[in-house]
Amino acid sequence: MKRKTTPQKTQKNKTATSRRKKSNNEKETFDPMKVMSISSAYWQSKILHTAQRLNIFTRLKDRTATVEELAAETGADPRGLDILLIAATSMGLLDRKKEKYRNTPFSKTFLVNGSPRYQGGIVSMFDSWYGAWGDLDRAVLTGKPVVDKPHDQGPEAVRSYIYGMHYRAIAQGELLARKIDFSGRRNLIDIAGGPGTFLIKFCERNPELSATVFDLPQTLEITREIVGSFGMLARITLKPGNYLEDSFGKGYDSLLLSSMFNQESPQVIKEIFRKAYEALDSKGMILIQDQMLNREKTGPMLSALIGVNQLIHTPGGAAYSEKELADWMKEIGFRKIKQVPLPSPSPFTVIVGEKP
Repeated sequence: MKRKTTPQKTQKNKTATSRRKKSNNEKETFDPMKVMSISSAYWQSKILHTAQRLNIFTRLKDRTATVEELAAETGADPRGLDILLIAATSMGLLDRKKEKYRNTPFSKTFLVNGSPRYQGGIVSMFDSWYGAWGDLDRAVLTGKPVVDKPHDQGPEAVRSYIYGMHYRAIAQGELLARKIDFSGRRNLIDIAGGPGTFLIKFCERNPELSATVFDLPQTLEITREIVGSFGMLARITLKPGNYLEDSFGKGYDSLLLSSMFNQESPQVIKEIFRKAYEALDSKGMILIQDQMLNREKTGPMLSALIGVNQLIHTPGGAAYSEKELADWMKEIGFRKIKQVPLPSPSPFTVIVGEKP
C-alpha cells in the first residue's frame, strides 16, 4: 500500500531540498580562485602583448627555435624571454618540445603576419590602451576621458588603429555580406567607415553594388591602401568628412553605421540618425551594427566592458541596448525596424530599418 505524505513532511522535504540547492550554489559561487582570476586577468594579456611586440609568432613562421636563437634575434635576455615563452606555451599560444619553440595552429592562424586571418593589429591596439585602463578610477571619478583620441596621437597610432579595425572586420564582413540582402541596391555609404572592410566584402558578393567610405582625410589615406589591396578602388569611393560636423550627402539607397555608437552620447547618436535619414532616398535601407547590451542592460560582458573603454576614451560614450537604438531610430522617422540574428561567435547586434 502506498504511504500517505502529510503536508508537514512535504514541507520538510521541500525545505531540505532548498537547503541542498543553496549549499551547492554557494560552493559554485564562492570560489576564491574567481577573485584571483579576475584580478590577474591582465597578466595573460600582457604576455600576449609582449610576445607580439617582440614579433615572436611571425619569427616562428614555418620553423622551430631555441630561446637562445630567439633572444639573439630580439635582443632580449635569454632567461627573461624563456620565462615569457613558457607562459605563452601554458596559454596555448606556443608549443615547447626539447627546449625548442614553435607556433600552435591557433597562433599560425591569427598571430603570424601574412596569414589571411591575422589579428596582430588588434593585439597592438589593445596593447596601446593598457596605460589608459590604469587610470580607470580617474575616469570614473571625473566622468571624463583620460587619453586623446587615436587621431590626436600621430600617424602611427592612426595606422595601428585602422589596421586593427580592418583585421577585426574581415570575418564579420564576410558573415554580414551573407546575411544582408543588397539585391537591387546600387549606392551604399559607410559613415565613419574606417578601413572600408565591410564595403569590400559587400561589393565582392554584390557585383552591381558601388559604395562610398565617409571618414576623416587622415583615415582615408590608410583606407586607400586597404581598398586598393583588394582591387576595389574603381567601385569604392573615398569621401572625406567629419560625421560630427558635415552632411553625409544625398541620393544613397543604403547606409551603414558600424561600431560608432558606443563612442557617442545619445544626443549625438540622434543627430547621426537624422543625417542618415536625410542622406537616404525613399525606401532606403539603414543598417547598423554594434556590440550592444541586452534590454535589461545586465550584459553581455563584452558590451559592458566596451562601455567602460568608452568612458576612458570618450567624453560621452557608453554601451547602449538594442531597444535604445531602435527607439531613437523610430523617433527620427525610420520604420520596419528589425533585428537580424547572427550566429555565434559574432559579438555584434545588427538592426535594419527603412526610410518611408
